[in-house]
Amino acid sequence: MKNCEDCDNEGVGNSSGYEDSHVVLTKGRTIFISEDVTNKMASQVAALLLHYNHEDHMAPIEIFINSNGGAISGLFNIYDIMQMIEAPIKTVCIGRCYSAAAVILAAGTKGERYGMKNCRLMVHGIQAVWPIPGLDPAGSHNYHHFLKENNDNVMKILAAHTGQDLEIIRKDCLDDVWMNANDAKRYGIIDHII
Repeated sequence: MKNCEDCDNEGVGNSSGYEDSHVVLTKGRTIFISEDVTNKMASQVAALLLHYNHEDHMAPIEIFINSNGGAISGLFNIYDIMQMIEAPIKTVCIGRCYSAAAVILAAGTKGERYGMKNCRLMVHGIQAVWPIPGLDPAGSHNYHHFLKENNDNVMKILAAHTGQDLEIIRKDCLDDVWMNANDAKRYGIIDHII
């Protein structure tokens, strides 16, 4: 998201260009996720979702996604706000939705989840180095429990939004599951191909 210290009265940067187009689109209730999901970026997306919902909880919000995924905490931040607000959310994969980004895509309003015909998606369980070098056994046990709990949460979220059986999701996500748009539609991550 752009810091608008160098913006004119309309909130559009004086420099014009790529970032300015994102600022203009946010005025139309459109959000672009075009980077890795970080805690900072997720907080900005969550703030926009809350703002749009406060502005008009009946008007749809669009989220266009082209991301490699990212931090689990950032994913949960965006996901929880998406589920909390009343406004319908249209999600669209415009290139790639891997890992956390695919979960955000699937979490859109049922019937309003789209993928471009040449998009690519990937879902998997949480990826982490184990054991952690230099971490004492007690710390390792706590970290392992933390990872398992978060992974279980992601699996339940995917099952809830795709309609797939939880055990199938758990088995599939032991590895990276790569999909094209048709595969993602069959799996229940998207509803329509554009």
